[in-house]
Amino acid sequence: MKFFIEEGNIGNDATKEQTIELIEMLKKKGWDVEYGRGQNKPTDVSEFGQEEKILDAFSDDFMACLDQFGI
Repeated sequence: MKFFIEEGNIGNDATKEQTIELIEMLKKKGWDVEYGRGQNKPTDVSEFGQEEKILDAFSDDFMACLDQFGI
């Protein structure tokens, strides 16, 4: 799946630099993440019908990365 993240997704006081760093952390974990606003969407046929499961796994990694920032 393709995910989009911007400052508003991580906190009111988040900076663009923090957002970019978070995106890089998530990419290292294997996620397809880009900076910006957009609809999270499946990018491969095998992902159709699995969106909720994939989103749950992404959310876990997203929160783990946020914990490292202390945001």
